[in-house]
Amino acid sequence: MILSNSKTSKRIIRTSLFLLILIWCLGFLSPLIYKSNNLALLTYPFTKKIYSIVCHQIGAKTFTINGEKLLVCARCTGIYLGALTASLISNFIYIKDIKGVSIFLLSLIILLADVLLTTAGVYHYSKYIAMATGLFFGSVSFVYILNVIENNLPIRNNGN
Repeated sequence: MILSNSKTSKRIIRTSLFLLILIWCLGFLSPLIYKSNNLALLTYPFTKKIYSIVCHQIGAKTFTINGEKLLVCARCTGIYLGALTASLISNFIYIKDIKGVSIFLLSLIILLADVLLTTAGVYHYSKYIAMATGLFFGSVSFVYILNVIENNLPIRNNGN
């Protein structure tokens, strides 16, 4: 299928990505509603298992809100919320095509440095630092992924 209008197709892509990431983020935030919803409580083991595929879910590295632990660690929370924020912004502000991978590599190096330095015991793990490095990496990663998707879809430009 070839999309006929590049502006329209980009809007559809960006909105669709935002909605998919929003659904993913609502999933790992779902323990916040389990106490008040019996149906949601039934889905908890299944939802927890899904997120265990992408995150270690170590309790000490997970944010607790109103007595409920999120289904992903602080770093993963940052990555996903960074991607969600970037996807929301991309629906209102044009994100320029990115040439090269230097910003992506910088965000990855910062994230990996935090992991390695805490693992080596250079400094103690901080949920807030982990979340901050995740936010940066997640937002930058989203921009690169969006760039790849938009530049590789067959779009026929009708003069728009």
